[in-house]
Amino acid sequence: MTATPFDFRRLAADLTYKMKREEKSLRIAADEIGTSPATLSRILKGDEMGGLPDTKTLLKTVSWVGKRIADYEPSSVPKTSSIADVEVHLRALPGLNEVDKDVLVAMVRAAHDQFGSRGKKR
Repeated sequence: MTATPFDFRRLAADLTYKMKREEKSLRIAADEIGTSPATLSRILKGDEMGGLPDTKTLLKTVSWVGKRIADYEPSSVPKTSSIADVEVHLRALPGLNEVDKDVLVAMVRAAHDQFGSRGKKR
């Protein structure tokens, strides 16, 4: 039996985005999900994580960000995109080092936040 591919980088980006948006610390988010801060920290590392979370933890984490497991299949095409989805794509760009990727992500997030806040004032 082969495992279904899962996009851990996309989950990590969604987690990071929700935690920042709701101003949640690692410990608070882990408590709300029902996992340990250490496990959540590993999940936040995306593809670089040392060990995979168990199925129960993975399901609770995906549910906490408001998505379904199927949303993280590499072949799935979302009907809408979030800034977290954009971040995953920016970080996957070839030819950039991690610092450059961080700067690029920060610039896009700042622009997104600026334009998003304008829309809320109307």
